[in-house]
Amino acid sequence: MGRPRAFDTDQAVIAAAARFATHGYEGTSVDDLVTATGVHRGSLYKCFGSKRNLHLTALRHHLDHEIHPSLAAIATLTDPAQARAAAIASYDDGPAAGLLLLAAVERAPHDPEVAALVAEGIAALEDALRPTHGDAATHLASTVLGARLRMRARPTAPKEH
Repeated sequence: MGRPRAFDTDQAVIAAAARFATHGYEGTSVDDLVTATGVHRGSLYKCFGSKRNLHLTALRHHLDHEIHPSLAAIATLTDPAQARAAAIASYDDGPAAGLLLLAAVERAPHDPEVAALVAEGIAALEDALRPTHGDAATHLASTVLGARLRMRARPTAPKEH
């Protein structure tokens, strides 16, 4: 009989998601994940199998526990301006959209499973905006995500010319 797991899997996934959201998949090494989660390399591999599987698990967790609940609240709003503001606010601070956006640009073009999860997140945003914005929901979702992507691309310090 194997030893019981000595770490909280959900906490490890949350820590890995934050690391991936900040540094991307390619910018995160297994050593980074060991440091971020506090879980030994062997235990991470035993639990998740690979860095890719941990990334998929983190993205799934992110959708289920951050994106979908936030969007469910937005879908209940009846005022278009409030729905738009709530959508923007939900993607402006912290790693919430970071993981989805980095997965979209970094992994989705090469990984069908990541692409499916990203498509699910984008479709959920569109669906949450559809009650208040109708056919314009797709455009608004693209605007919200595009603005967040632009924010991530801003340099952290002014560049000298």
